[in-house]
Amino acid sequence: MKLRARLPSLLLAMNWLLLVLTFAWTCKIQQNGLWWLRLDWTSWLSEFRELAHLGILPAGSLWIVWIIATLALTVVWMIYPQTLPDAAPEPSADTARKQLGTDAMMESNPALKEKLLRLHQSLEKI
Repeated sequence: MKLRARLPSLLLAMNWLLLVLTFAWTCKIQQNGLWWLRLDWTSWLSEFRELAHLGILPAGSLWIVWIIATLALTVVWMIYPQTLPDAAPEPSADTARKQLGTDAMMESNPALKEKLLRLHQSLEKI
């Protein structure tokens, strides 16, 4: 699987890892695992008005935004998983010969037809 296809999954996993590590570190500092219940869950969005005036933004609002954004991104990732497009099967030499055989210009010039068939065979070897 290519890195470009796995990148959203890796970034989401890194976000979750960072969130869990930071949460555990904060629990250790607070000496309480239920500190997040004391966050102001009712007015966290209205506190973002302070950013327009370069005011102080409470850390609890940032925690709430981080948790909600992580959960929302995870739900979106689960609903719309990244799938790789299936590679189209390469045409075989027989298919190429059939396509070349139906063209009227190829039929009128056998040397051109032979050169194209040799070119196609050499491309298959690569």
